[in-house]
Amino acid sequence: MDIGKVISTQDGPSTSFFAFAIQKDKGVNKDQFVKVNTNEGTMIAMVENVVKTSRYYANPETVVESDNLEQLFQVDEWEFLIAEATPLGVMINEVIVRPTVPPSPGDMVENVSSKVLSKFLGFEDKGINIGKVLHHEVPVQLGLGKTFQKHLAILAMSGAGKSYLTSVLMEEVLKRNRGQGRVASVVFDVHGEYVSFAEKPPSNFSDFSKMADAVVKIKIPVPELSAREISVFTTLTHVQVAELDKVIRSLRGSKYDFKNLASEVSTRTIPPKTKAALVRWLNDLHSTGLFSSTEDLVTKRPGEKEEHHRLVELIKPGRMIIFDLSQDIQKRVRDLIVLWLSRELFKLRRFEEIPPLVMFVEEAHNFIPEGSSRIESPTLGIFQTIAREGRKFFCSLVVISQRPIKLSTTVLSQCNTHIIMRITNPYDLNHIGQSSEGITNNTLKSLTSLQVGEALVVGEAVRYPVFLKVRERGSWEKKSSDMELSARLFEEKAGETKKEMDDAKDAFL
Repeated sequence: MDIGKVISTQDGPSTSFFAFAIQKDKGVNKDQFVKVNTNEGTMIAMVENVVKTSRYYANPETVVESDNLEQLFQVDEWEFLIAEATPLGVMINEVIVRPTVPPSPGDMVENVSSKVLSKFLGFEDKGINIGKVLHHEVPVQLGLGKTFQKHLAILAMSGAGKSYLTSVLMEEVLKRNRGQGRVASVVFDVHGEYVSFAEKPPSNFSDFSKMADAVVKIKIPVPELSAREISVFTTLTHVQVAELDKVIRSLRGSKYDFKNLASEVSTRTIPPKTKAALVRWLNDLHSTGLFSSTEDLVTKRPGEKEEHHRLVELIKPGRMIIFDLSQDIQKRVRDLIVLWLSRELFKLRRFEEIPPLVMFVEEAHNFIPEGSSRIESPTLGIFQTIAREGRKFFCSLVVISQRPIKLSTTVLSQCNTHIIMRITNPYDLNHIGQSSEGITNNTLKSLTSLQVGEALVVGEAVRYPVFLKVRERGSWEKKSSDMELSARLFEEKAGETKKEMDDAKDAFL
């Protein structure tokens, strides 16, 4: 459908810019895709801006001196909408090349068909569907491998809808059938936002209850840890690791926790300073309550008793395990859990003992911070390793953060696809502009005005940056109440409690 004509301006038409006059009865929006048939082929362009112009109001003197322009002339007849567009590529027999020939003034500008736009952006028929292209009825269907294999970053300010988008991605991963290739998923859930996947199966998933499982507590098996692995949890020197290794070797085959290990160390012939430091560190680890004397991982689901597993038994194709960290207030406790799990999962994947894996890391800037030491953030090292090497072993990261500038540059640079929602912080915007390929200054400015649920996809998963509206999720969402409602409920509950206490007191007297 024709929507306008290319016009001649001071800057174009060129291979990098052209403007077109929009027909009066047609609607064109900023960030919309359009096409022009050129001598080279079908040029696809994105509308970067829409401006309104009128020849009667172009001269300031005329506007100021005349108070009745509207009565003298039909000024509305000479008001036009002008769209400014950036050519992205040219399709020649379904092959996409960069533009080398500009459109001509007078060329018709048309809407892009769904089929052409889907092909141009690199969508896949059986890809993961996360929404529709903004201003188009075109499903955004991203290839699983292109989206996850080289890691994915989801970046947005608080309240922009990043958790909702992440839930949609999780649904798409879990929906896949055996013939499409199913991956396993692990979620490090800091605020308990995704446990609803295990609590209440959605109606549109036939066998969903077997696909998602939530774990609220874990205990790490001490007998399975080597001295070097224990050193990852704390700050042991090479000498301390060597002495601890001797003790562990002598206890091989028996059950023990860190308290038992500390007692055993205290009886050995070890230099006093080394012995004292080891005993202190081991007792400190024992005090966290995170470690057990069994050879199995101890897990606890909501409202159930503890169970013993091998970690490899939990990770299955098409299954998602959610580690709910919301009940662990101390940062160090969360760090130790994520550290051990991520190291073990990467090791299992390297030896192909578990299926291809996607790890969702919520509040990633807390686990993968920029400029932190190993002591301040023990999880930083393993995630940097996975970011650099994980793609070779099909162990993928999805880092989710509301503060991109606080994320490790090493990890963010290895995320070849970024899905960015509304961000207004200038430091974060500048950081995204430097780390996300394919983002122009105009596109960067658009991020500040995105509505809740709108996002920009750039990188490996798409051929060109594309704005989208996230689809409605099918899984159950925990609704968070606002402050006013919480305040009223608190007082109502306090009033009921006081009344119950008064009634009990009267009955006693």
